[in-house]
Amino acid sequence: MEAGSLSRRTFMGALASLTLAGHSAAAADDEIRIAFVGDSLSDGMWGGATRLIARESCLASRIKLGRFAENGTGLTRPAKFDWVGEARTVVGKFKPTVSVVSLGLNDRQSIVDASRARFDLGTPAWRARYAELSQALVRNLRSGDAGVLWIGLPVLRDKQSQDDAEEKNAIFAEALRRLNDPKVRYVEPWRQTRSGPGLFQPYGADVRGVQVQLRAPDGIHFTSAGYDVVSAHLLRETTAFMKEQGLAMAYPCQQQAQR
Repeated sequence: MEAGSLSRRTFMGALASLTLAGHSAAAADDEIRIAFVGDSLSDGMWGGATRLIARESCLASRIKLGRFAENGTGLTRPAKFDWVGEARTVVGKFKPTVSVVSLGLNDRQSIVDASRARFDLGTPAWRARYAELSQALVRNLRSGDAGVLWIGLPVLRDKQSQDDAEEKNAIFAEALRRLNDPKVRYVEPWRQTRSGPGLFQPYGADVRGVQVQLRAPDGIHFTSAGYDVVSAHLLRETTAFMKEQGLAMAYPCQQQAQR
């Protein structure tokens, strides 16, 4: 995957919006701004959220989506792309209400800090430093008082990749827990089966319940239909998170109609 540069990306916000339950329109100070931060998985979820919002009759002008993900990036090579530093740029440009983070796909390597200090992959020092970088990224995303939802890596087809993803998810979950911040949350990744061990399954039910291909041939990413399913999971998690912050929103629309 190619790495990009945040400075080269034209901001693509103001793409869609959700209406506050019970209100036909929302004032500017009621806006909910969701920034998507991370690698290609985060970018795919941005696309899925954009499509889902467009399909919902109750979604109008309240939620704005910010596309900040950069393919091929991670936390282990800040000289290539420094997400810890760029987080402040995201906050300054977009002023998110909440930032959604997905990282880790491109971090199966030793960490080399800007100071050239090296932490070898698979060592306790690597795990400790990776947790510190995760926390530093979150702290910078919180600098504008935005909430942070960090979604874990999904089930991957290759066993070695899946073992690595599970280890990273455990690091993310514990690192965020240690921050002890009510506006920061680790979100369990979408699972095709609700119980038992997570298994890679290329086909499954889409958001309409139709059996389709959900996973891309590389065994890592999702198809458009798959990203819609993952993004629906994320929007439900975001809805619950926003309610806890005192900001009511409804997803999907029928939840609003049932009130």
